[in-house]
Amino acid sequence: MKKRFLSLMLAGILAFGGSCNVFAEEADTELQTEEAAAVPEVNWEDVAPSVEEAAEWKGDFVNFDEIAIKMYVPDVLIPAELTEEDKEAGYIGYFTTEDETATASVMYVDVDGMSLDEYQAYLEGEEDVDEVEAGIINGIPVVTYSMPENDVACVSIATEKGYILEFSFYPMSDEGFEAVAQIMMVSIQAEE
Repeated sequence: MKKRFLSLMLAGILAFGGSCNVFAEEADTELQTEEAAAVPEVNWEDVAPSVEEAAEWKGDFVNFDEIAIKMYVPDVLIPAELTEEDKEAGYIGYFTTEDETATASVMYVDVDGMSLDEYQAYLEGEEDVDEVEAGIINGIPVVTYSMPENDVACVSIATEKGYILEFSFYPMSDEGFEAVAQIMMVSIQAEE
């Protein structure tokens, strides 16, 4: 039986020491699929106190004004200057460690108006994609998935304009970075 990625993320956050209030509940959104009527939900407010107390987690929220979303980025990840080519490829944020061994990227991807359910179905049909799962992060319907061959985990959000906002994290095989990525994932939320 496959381990579900979002469930693993929740377990990792709980192991971190946060007091996540994690439960499956009926989501009142288009997120429902034929497979399940309940989805896991995580909230930043449940882990924020633990992150704020931990010296190694110092950082700040980065706003992606193009889509009114923000994400917590620990100081260990440095924002990279995006080139025009990067922007044309859809990147709106790219963060890397000083030695460039770990990255987090944010892309705004044109998927021809696919809904989140349609994008999830598309991902489930891809051979190199694993652990595709619907969930809710800070009230936002998401699809999470991994690409084991590339050592990447992703969180996807459908936008009102028919695009997908894709948060990608590499390398997930590194336990230290996996914890960083999990905290960043659970911090994704609408700008205030």
